[in-house]
Amino acid sequence: MSCRKLTLVALTTLVLILTAVIASGCISSTATAPAGDIKKFCSADEIREYIKNNTQLAQDSDYYTDGTWSMDRMVVPAMAESSAKGTSLSGALPSSGSIGSPGYSETNVQVAGVDEPDFVKNDARYIYVISGSTLTIVDAYPASSASILSKTDIEDTPRELFITGDRLVLLKTGTSEISESDTPQGSDIASKVAMMPPRYPYYRSAPVTHAIFYDISDRAHLKLLKDYTIDGDYVNARMIGNTVYLLSRESVYPYNDRIIVPAIRENAKVVITPDVYYFDNPERQYDFTTVSSFDAGNGATKDAKTYLVGSGNIVYVSPDAMYVSYQKYHNIYRPIRGIVEPAMGVVQGSGGSAGGAALVSVSSIIEDFNTMSEADKQVAIAELKSGEQEAIRKREIDQSTTVIHKIGINNGAITYLAKGEVPGYLKNQFAMDEYGGNLRVATTSDVWTTKGQYEYNNVFVLDSAMKTIGSLTHIAVQEKIYSTRFIGDRLYMVTFKRIDPFFVIDLSTPASPKILGKLKIPGYSDYLHPYDKNLIIGIGKETSANDWGGVSTQGLKLALFDVSDVEHPRQVGKVEIGDAGSDSAALSDHRAFLFDKSKNLLVIPARVVRQDAGQDKKLSGDRLQIWYGAYVFGVNPDTGFVLRGTVEHGTGGSGYYWYGSSQNEVKRSLYIGDTLYTLSSAKILANSLSQINTTVATIELDGKDEVLYPVMRMVE
Repeated sequence: MSCRKLTLVALTTLVLILTAVIASGCISSTATAPAGDIKKFCSADEIREYIKNNTQLAQDSDYYTDGTWSMDRMVVPAMAESSAKGTSLSGALPSSGSIGSPGYSETNVQVAGVDEPDFVKNDARYIYVISGSTLTIVDAYPASSASILSKTDIEDTPRELFITGDRLVLLKTGTSEISESDTPQGSDIASKVAMMPPRYPYYRSAPVTHAIFYDISDRAHLKLLKDYTIDGDYVNARMIGNTVYLLSRESVYPYNDRIIVPAIRENAKVVITPDVYYFDNPERQYDFTTVSSFDAGNGATKDAKTYLVGSGNIVYVSPDAMYVSYQKYHNIYRPIRGIVEPAMGVVQGSGGSAGGAALVSVSSIIEDFNTMSEADKQVAIAELKSGEQEAIRKREIDQSTTVIHKIGINNGAITYLAKGEVPGYLKNQFAMDEYGGNLRVATTSDVWTTKGQYEYNNVFVLDSAMKTIGSLTHIAVQEKIYSTRFIGDRLYMVTFKRIDPFFVIDLSTPASPKILGKLKIPGYSDYLHPYDKNLIIGIGKETSANDWGGVSTQGLKLALFDVSDVEHPRQVGKVEIGDAGSDSAALSDHRAFLFDKSKNLLVIPARVVRQDAGQDKKLSGDRLQIWYGAYVFGVNPDTGFVLRGTVEHGTGGSGYYWYGSSQNEVKRSLYIGDTLYTLSSAKILANSLSQINTTVATIELDGKDEVLYPVMRMVE
């Protein structure tokens, strides 16, 4: 990797440019680094030229009518005068010192020791919640005297927060308005610009992320410590110890005439201008992806790096590394000569529909697959696999791959480590897991061949250098992954098309993953959570056969899987909640899932739809009844789930089912001591864990309904 600095000297002075180049060791990156290795840009001009010459979208799309490129100027923020290590505030993290409960729940995270942000956090006494545009702190324990201590109005859009001791970190998003007058000649920024006259007056509105640090030692009166603005939209964050790692992203549009390199500012003053790194890999769309780190104790900046890579937002973080992934749609062998048109059922040659281009019929296997006999299904699968292998031999296969960048993190220091690439796409962050120095990845591949559409699932093992050392492919053909959970040297995976195959996959030998056993049952699980080493909890939807030979989604489903006999996993018990249209925040967000084995406590937020029997086989209407609240269970390892009670936040007709989410819909739950707290945007209800159906206190919040576009649904 060549050592290169962003040249921040006036381009009008050649001597200063040469001095900066020599001082930083800035030489041609393409001449010194092997293809595919990470490199560091030397100057604004170099970034501009690279994007100009390497963006596939700029070269191939219809945005350009004359084949020319317009980028008159590039704005590069002034280099901070201060060090990136922060300011003079004390780095010691004070303890809360307040008297609270003997125990409390924490955010349900993927990796122990790696905290994930959420819109609600709690400690032994207080609840901190973002509701609408307000940050509210509730003195929650004991519940009998619960009260709101403070409300802080937040400008722009508050997103998530962290809590550690007497410090609160608020993450929010907004926009930054930039016009020609913002960079007058002679200013610090203008002197860092590639000086070319603009073609027209410049105005730009760009996304920014704010990291705001508060001292909350007095919960009734928050004290602002730091407010940083980071260029780019908020993607995700993690906190390890007292170090916050923040990921932000800003799209780079090749048809813009100015591209602003990301910076971190405090009170409009640049404190860090991160180095910008890249790879010699053309992309259809480039993003500036910035990883920055902060000390939660004093709000000081620690480090920041920016990477010019593709667009993606699925992130997995271990205690030592951040894995940032994105999909890359490309031909993995060579540019394909034909364009697949699934809707038309043809493959059209490069000469278009005229000129004698060959038309190849696409099989109707996809439509017929669910109604085939098992023997016919195996024949169809063999045909599809043959079509894929034929395309590989002819080097004419088109599919997506997932690129994963591994970035080392250590007490705030950010270091790029390696890049890997695997076929297929990821479902979510739980499709990645680091174990024993390796990264395990589960993907779904969706490819088109002349035999038809071919879908299957894969498991890959990558070593510390992100090289693939083990693989298991073509799992559950014509199905896709709905949920995955890596636990030790096993992977538990649910795929779905018509039924729910629950797979147990052995990863004890990284080079040779293998399926140990599977269980096929109706329905599917969107999220899997360990009960212990032999039992897995799944939450998803129940399904049933419909009149058209397919399946229809029904109510919520809880399932308990026993995997003690890995070759023959079994379903110990299940619970169904509501009818079609019922939903839970836990299906799409693991942070909404509350489980504590020691308390025998499982809490599921639920929007329960009950259908009047008289409305059967008709379009849903006013007869649908909606219940908003939470179901509270205990778990019996031998028989499954035991209902302990429910907490109701509200009821209503079909209005919100059609048009959006009610402010009474429960999104999170937590416990402090002997009290369960369930949260909707409208209120917090406190209920005794010993008497779930008894509400001890109600705390009103400032939330609003989430109104969505109406979606029609046919009731089976």
